[in-house]
Amino acid sequence: MSSSSSSDTTISTNDKTVTILQRSTHKNMSSLSDTTTTSTTTNDKTVTILQRSKHHIVALKPPSVVCHHSGWTGSRSKSKRGEEPEIPMLQRVRDGLHDIDTRDNENAPMRKVNLIHRLDRGASGCLLFTYADDDDNKLSDNDGNVSIKGDTAQLIDSLQSDNSIKTYVALVRGEGILRGEDMKQQGWFEVDRPIKDEDGDLKDATTLFNFVSGQPENGLDRPRMSLVLCRPKNGRWHQIRRHLNGLSHPILGDSTHGHSKTNKEWKEKRNLPGERICLHLGRLQMISTENIPNGIDVSAPLLDDMLDMLRVYAPDVLKQALPTLKEEGILVDNIHEDKYEIGKWTVPEVLLQSKAHYEDNDVTILEESTNIVVAGKPPVVACHQSSWTRGNLREKMPMLQRVRDKVGSKINLVHRLDRGASGCLLCVKTKSADDSTPCSITKALIESMQSEEATKTYVALCEGDGSWNGINYLHKGWFTFDNPVKDENGNLIEHSVTDLCFVASTTLPPIKNTSNDTNPDRENEGRKISIVLARPKSGRWHQIRQHLSSGTIGNSILGDSSHGRSRTNRVWKKKRHLMKERVCLHLARLQIPATEYTDYIDVTCPLAPDLVKMLKAMPKSFMDEAKTILEKEGIHII
Repeated sequence: MSSSSSSDTTISTNDKTVTILQRSTHKNMSSLSDTTTTSTTTNDKTVTILQRSKHHIVALKPPSVVCHHSGWTGSRSKSKRGEEPEIPMLQRVRDGLHDIDTRDNENAPMRKVNLIHRLDRGASGCLLFTYADDDDNKLSDNDGNVSIKGDTAQLIDSLQSDNSIKTYVALVRGEGILRGEDMKQQGWFEVDRPIKDEDGDLKDATTLFNFVSGQPENGLDRPRMSLVLCRPKNGRWHQIRRHLNGLSHPILGDSTHGHSKTNKEWKEKRNLPGERICLHLGRLQMISTENIPNGIDVSAPLLDDMLDMLRVYAPDVLKQALPTLKEEGILVDNIHEDKYEIGKWTVPEVLLQSKAHYEDNDVTILEESTNIVVAGKPPVVACHQSSWTRGNLREKMPMLQRVRDKVGSKINLVHRLDRGASGCLLCVKTKSADDSTPCSITKALIESMQSEEATKTYVALCEGDGSWNGINYLHKGWFTFDNPVKDENGNLIEHSVTDLCFVASTTLPPIKNTSNDTNPDRENEGRKISIVLARPKSGRWHQIRQHLSSGTIGNSILGDSSHGRSRTNRVWKKKRHLMKERVCLHLARLQIPATEYTDYIDVTCPLAPDLVKMLKAMPKSFMDEAKTILEKEGIHII
């Protein structure tokens, strides 16, 4: 292993000293793992209260923690997996305040709190609350009319005022230059660009930006990055993240609107946490209310994960930014208990008692012999551990461990399936063989699977009616599609061949509109659906997904967030039973030629229950047509 060298540079700014760690690293070394961090972490059962009065509380939200429970997150899923349940900020702050108050008065009551605004799960910074019971104490006039709103309403109004300011710090990809123009020379400038909300409707959105400092790329330890200050004037969904992406400077760690290749590099080579978005609400300035006549002005110190990224990989960017950060009231000092109130939060006992073995860790074995085992992979389960799954506490047990526990033997994977896909997964046993045999069997099966005689038949549920650019693929039967695809790094791979067969297509009834949305396109979104069979002849990254979503075929797989249509996927998740993180691709039949260690393999995997549920909602004529063709291929879908 190559050695690394480091030197410390000290910068003094008005009696505040910041030590910048400058480090040169080998490309295979993790620089951030060598630095010492002291910021609040999600595993630390404490909550930092930055400021509070009788009518408001400002807490420091760490990254990778949700603000409140929702349909997407909650403690129950973690409890089922035998993990410690996730406790959102709403409960952490409530418990933390109670812990602080009972130090002076052991009889202090537990007071509920209300959220005034939210921060994205991966973001950090100031989070504003008020006491929920204060809303029951509104003042009234002699006629019984409410003359003063409760604290929650007052603070929401104050936060939405044009005179209130939320100043965020973002670390972004890019050096601050767009189309030859240096944005770092512009100071504060305005971006006024409508963005779509979660339902796909356009909303006005204005954000002020100040590109404070940036650097060009100079090797792995000096990536292209900038520090940007952001002030949203509206409260739109992912507003800052989308506006910065529109400026070609996406936020580091933003998996929704960011740059996947850059994020992957930061996570794998620079220890960026899997759920971290480098966006931090550094200062909150709000106008006065009836109950808070002096208003609110509070700062949340930059957390050490973002500071370490700057200290290690962009020390000059941090050095240049310090005067501006100080001028804008953004703190870069560490969290100290003597400066802020620190309270403890707890996991409710009822949730701890409900922790149990995760029921879904079991796996269905489709076929087993002396040397091999074929398992049925459910959707939203990874095949094996990776840097992403190890850093994601919500991730289910991977297939490698599930099959090992089921058959009582260590195993080798012969191939992989995408996490969101399902179907046949071929593995090699290692327990009963001698030291050399498992590798030989694995190698032989890999070669057999790559041979022309091998057949992997996938069933895909696609968005579209089976036609594109005037070509009706439903009339073509099986046809060969040879079209280049990109690998994980964006490089074009020329020889990529898939045999396709469009089985059947239908148009579903429109979704009943229960809102005030008058856009007729909303009711028609995702109504055209096709069932497609696919047999890849080469093993490229996301090959079937890229081929079906290509400009030639134009019928992308439902649930494919990388290559499909996001609006259609949202409609299916909300209205038509599509599982979250599911890609509607299922390896239904696996046919592998015999090897010197194994007999001919021909195994089928029943469709996963979630796909069955979706198909049962389809018209009967459509399903009857599909069954006839699929059964000829040895596939039974329902």
